[in-house]
Amino acid sequence: MPLTTVLALQEYYLKIFPRKLVYNKSVTEMDLSDKIIYAHKGYFDRESTSRYKENSLEVCRIASGRDYIKVIELDVRKSKDGILYCYHGNIFEYFFLLKFRRQFSALQKKYHVSTLKDILEVISPDKVICLDVKDSAVSREDILGVFAGKKFREVIIGNKSVSYHRQLKDMPKEFVKMLNGNIFSIFYDFKKLRNNNFKYLEIVFPFLATQRTLQKIKESGLEFVGFPAIIFWSKNQYLKCVEKYNLPYLPAYFVR
Repeated sequence: MPLTTVLALQEYYLKIFPRKLVYNKSVTEMDLSDKIIYAHKGYFDRESTSRYKENSLEVCRIASGRDYIKVIELDVRKSKDGILYCYHGNIFEYFFLLKFRRQFSALQKKYHVSTLKDILEVISPDKVICLDVKDSAVSREDILGVFAGKKFREVIIGNKSVSYHRQLKDMPKEFVKMLNGNIFSIFYDFKKLRNNNFKYLEIVFPFLATQRTLQKIKESGLEFVGFPAIIFWSKNQYLKCVEKYNLPYLPAYFVR
């Protein structure tokens, strides 16, 4: 079974049994002073995951107003008529329905999605924007177009494919690349990635993050951001990994 399918199935399972698997321990004993809290899919705390729609205009507006949120992560796709919109989707949508592009009006009617342009309007410029690009059709020109006239602390463009990132040449200095976790990420030339404007690196599984690999990442100038939270079966397991590897980033719904 492909890794992406396994991760998506796990995400679906966690959605069905969120309290049993995820929210079973307080993190008040963890020192969060050196952690960067991010709003994954715009979610700014645990309660928001059930009260608001993911990647929505409303949830991002509220997340932007929270001082403890430093990064707002958005899942970005492209409609058939060329509009960038934000939506992750459930397992069936992710692997099947969203593979077929439709007009934005149809997507908006069915999924109540918001455009990336509209969402950026409600996010304050002191935030870091992280775009998790889910659609390889999203181009350099598309991204620059929606960010025209806007300034943010940093814009991170994440995708698991190095070949996708090749098109993102000569971007403004506030735009940086992140190689999202894939099983081959530890085999890349880290120094070459850094020279090609990659700044962040994610590794899929903890057992791949050997001391030697982490040292090579550090020496290259890349910043190791950790592992996809969705691979962990419990919140405790995830937080132990955060402590073990001294990971700098934590999703808000784990700590608020």
